[in-house]
Amino acid sequence: MLHLLLPPQNRYRREWWWLAWAWLGIGVLLVAGLWAEHRDIAQRERQRLTQQAGVIHDNLARQLVLIDKALAGLLDALPHTRALGDDLGRVQERVQAFADTMVGVGAIAWLDAQGQVLASNHSGLIGQDFSNRAYFQIARHRQVLNTLVVGAPFAPEPGLWVLPIVRPVVGVDGRFDGVVVMSLYPEDFATLLRSVLYAPDMYATVVHGQGQRFVWQNQSGSDTQERLRAPSGMLRQFLADGAPRAVLQGVLRPDEPERLVAIATVQPSALAMDQPLIAAVGRTVPAVFAPWRTMVGVAIVFYLLVGMVVASGLHLMQQHLRRQEQSLQDKGQALNNLWHAVLVATDQGVWDCNFATGQMYLSSAWKALLGYADEDIGTSVDEWMMRLHPDDGPRAQAAWEACQNGQDEYDCVYRLRCKDGSYRWSLCKGRVLTRDAQGRVLRIVGTNTDVSEERRLRERFEHLTQNVPGMIYQFQLEPDGTSHFPYVSKGGEDIYGFSADLLEPAGSKARSVIHPDDALRVAQSIVDSAQALTVWREEYRVRLQDRGERWVSGVARPQRLDGGAVLWHGYIHDITDRKRQAIELEETQRMLQHLIHAMPVALCMVDEARGIYFRNQRFLDYFGYTEAQVPSMDEWAVHAYPDPAYRSHVGREWRAALAHAATHDGYIPSQEYRIAAQSGQVLTMAIGGVQFGSSLLVTFVDRTAEQAYSETLEKMAFVDALTGLPNRRQFDQTLQSEWLRGQRSGQPLALLMIDIDFFKQYNDLYGHPGGDACLRAVAKVLRGAMGRSYDLVARYGGEEFVCLLPECTLEGASAKAQALCQAVRVLQLPHGGSKVGQHVTISVGVAALVPGAEQTSDQLLALADARLYCAKEAGRNRINDGSCEKVS
Repeated sequence: MLHLLLPPQNRYRREWWWLAWAWLGIGVLLVAGLWAEHRDIAQRERQRLTQQAGVIHDNLARQLVLIDKALAGLLDALPHTRALGDDLGRVQERVQAFADTMVGVGAIAWLDAQGQVLASNHSGLIGQDFSNRAYFQIARHRQVLNTLVVGAPFAPEPGLWVLPIVRPVVGVDGRFDGVVVMSLYPEDFATLLRSVLYAPDMYATVVHGQGQRFVWQNQSGSDTQERLRAPSGMLRQFLADGAPRAVLQGVLRPDEPERLVAIATVQPSALAMDQPLIAAVGRTVPAVFAPWRTMVGVAIVFYLLVGMVVASGLHLMQQHLRRQEQSLQDKGQALNNLWHAVLVATDQGVWDCNFATGQMYLSSAWKALLGYADEDIGTSVDEWMMRLHPDDGPRAQAAWEACQNGQDEYDCVYRLRCKDGSYRWSLCKGRVLTRDAQGRVLRIVGTNTDVSEERRLRERFEHLTQNVPGMIYQFQLEPDGTSHFPYVSKGGEDIYGFSADLLEPAGSKARSVIHPDDALRVAQSIVDSAQALTVWREEYRVRLQDRGERWVSGVARPQRLDGGAVLWHGYIHDITDRKRQAIELEETQRMLQHLIHAMPVALCMVDEARGIYFRNQRFLDYFGYTEAQVPSMDEWAVHAYPDPAYRSHVGREWRAALAHAATHDGYIPSQEYRIAAQSGQVLTMAIGGVQFGSSLLVTFVDRTAEQAYSETLEKMAFVDALTGLPNRRQFDQTLQSEWLRGQRSGQPLALLMIDIDFFKQYNDLYGHPGGDACLRAVAKVLRGAMGRSYDLVARYGGEEFVCLLPECTLEGASAKAQALCQAVRVLQLPHGGSKVGQHVTISVGVAALVPGAEQTSDQLLALADARLYCAKEAGRNRINDGSCEKVS
């Protein structure tokens, strides 16, 4: 058995060994976690049930204390009642009063020493004999003062269960003299019990100290039959232990599931209760742990499924590895066979150099590239070295030293001497196969390719590019993110400040001179072009050491190579002068744009199709539009002139203005129009402009403030400055207008001529400031008393006012005059100089006519003035409508 504890030597079996132990450890942790969760659930549920039982306990204790106080108060009142000789009617009233003030009490009764009911809040109980009731017998045998007898629940009638709470009555001689009893109904406890239930399987109950259930409540409701059952084993255990609180687990009946029950004894220390009440709250154990059992099932299924998946994955992985190992062995053998065939049959010059033996294999094709036969060249390494061009030896040596320093790839272009003495360019590529323990190269293989023709074409291309301003280049981005320039023309030094030899090995030299503000954008554009294979175009800045900051523009077309790299063929040239001119032009345009937007005149440009293609900021501010909301000219006109008739009128005038512009060098004279802005505000605008070709420059000058000021001046000419009422000028105009309207409609027109009584004496007594205040107060009252919007009250002059009442008969005008007199009197403005009273009063002359062709408005005015005179002559503080004098 001990060998199972040690890992196997076989790799695949060792993996299964580790998996088994790991899975066993995870299972142990899972079991421990589930057990801890089971324990926590039980603890939490016990605490919560104890809390809910405490809620019932506290409420019952509070109610029992209140009941005890009520019974004590009733007991205190009984001796007092007997001492005063009150009749039982008075006692009945006191019992009824107690019952009305107690919440949750069904009945209150006073029984004498023989058990006969003397008083009760239920009159039907009076006179009945309850001496055989158990609570009465208990109270008779316990004649202890202040004892609170908690009787066992009983049913005085079918379906009605009560819990009697009793205090014995002890006479002055110390003998038993009856009881006072309060009966509690279970319905009053049901609400309390329902409030603590928080789960479908939960129940709550109140039990008498002797084991009888008084009330039982679950989510389905209360069950009165439960009271008939005997005490359960858990309750008997709780009563036997004598603890005030406990949480027990067990079954209430053999046919029921196991329950978890919190029990609390309700027996306040302040009360001398003969029996306690017991509050219990419980849940079924299966329901409490149902979520946990679900969790266990899910965990087990998940544990097994994951185990199966991991085991299957390990099995499949091992199978795959076994196949790979076999495949690698097969490929290795095939590669050796293929390499041997390539060495023999390839057209390229293949070589294999073994430094351990000092031998170098050169294929027939390699020798033929230089015009040699097989027998002309031996197998020594020196055969290759002696044919290198003297100028290329340092370059070939540098590439070799890179391989000795750890680089596996050998890449170099050099010239080799042919049999006839000429030299040909050759591209040599190789790879290190083996090294010794110190890292020195032991074996390297590679090929030589004749690139003489490519070299000649490149030299010819270099001569052509010398006359092209800018840089012609190839840029290659590798899959690993590295980059280099396979080719850079001599113009690269003008663009980046480095020669072609320094730029070609890596792209970092070019990136180092790009302006920092442009570097990230240029790099991202290269990545985007590589991903989508789209043409790369960019303008950016470079910072050159001797020429400062320069602007360049580049364009290149990408292609994806077989190895996954991307190669661009492109052209970059200097655009510094052009860019500087563009920036200066942009600055000039920006300044001009700022000036146009800052002008105090709104401008917009309209094309031949009446589209608005330019508008300054003032235009947007005036008409409440944003840049995106500006409509065409026709759409703008619909909103600017919402009234179709006025819009047609404006259109005619605008067409006339355009016709005028055609004969006056395009000048459009300004005209004022009422324009509705998008916000709804009506603006007065002077609109003009210039027409040039098929386009229009339209100008808008805001005249709204000037128009409003003009209207204010005009309004001031028609308003009395002291009272704010219309003055006589406005009254005269309105009178003429209403007179003409009355002639057309045939409706009467009434006029009230009003005068403040003894106003000269008021001014003499209170001064002119006081007189002005009096005029303003009276004017305010008169204006407020006008019931219709088209009724007009105006100051006629001095202390005289006039009211114009269109479509009003003489009777209606007289009623209005009476109302005005009363409204002025209500002001109670003190008037020590009045001869008709102690406060300011008015006199009113009333006239009404139906305007006719033979009459004038002056006749109506003269008639009202004459009747005012009559009212004043008759003693003032009255009205006169021609029929009789009326004292107001």
